[in-house]
Amino acid sequence: MANLAIPTLTAPSVSNYDTAAWWNANVYQLLTYGLNPPIFVGTQTIAQSVATSTWSAITLDTEQQDTYGGHSTTTNSSRYTAQVAGWYTVCGVVTWTQNSTGRRGARLHVNGSSVAGSAQLFAPASGTTFTGVMTAVRAVQLGVGDYVEVAGTQSSGSALSTGVAAGGDLASALYVAWAHT
Repeated sequence: MANLAIPTLTAPSVSNYDTAAWWNANVYQLLTYGLNPPIFVGTQTIAQSVATSTWSAITLDTEQQDTYGGHSTTTNSSRYTAQVAGWYTVCGVVTWTQNSTGRRGARLHVNGSSVAGSAQLFAPASGTTFTGVMTAVRAVQLGVGDYVEVAGTQSSGSALSTGVAAGGDLASALYVAWAHT
């Protein structure tokens, strides 16, 4: 479906309640947009090496959903770029490969800057399992062209890869859903 603009409702007047134009502008377009808002779900299926003690945007090479075409798997694949302005509900997860040294973290970025209150940091439970770190769920305001990313950090002392489990049920991911204007 082509990207839909947020409907602009017309002012009511006694003479326009039964016209097709009024119906299309105030009922049909509003319902069509409401049932088809921008939604993005992207995941990582190819592990990514992340340097120690740095925040790095996580690449997302697979799309489960991208209703408005705000993501590319080849250019700036860590980003979801807003095609419609408004408030979005956003969360992400970074999955780390087995390693018991240091901490693992995840947070959200908007236009390359961290979103306050979105970061989570954990010590791995053991060195024999993957560690998944989820960001806080946040509402962020995006203009057309603004982008959101999930970023990860780790402090193992050397580069560490993100983890990709067979079947994809444990993988780094980003979820973005338009909420309202």
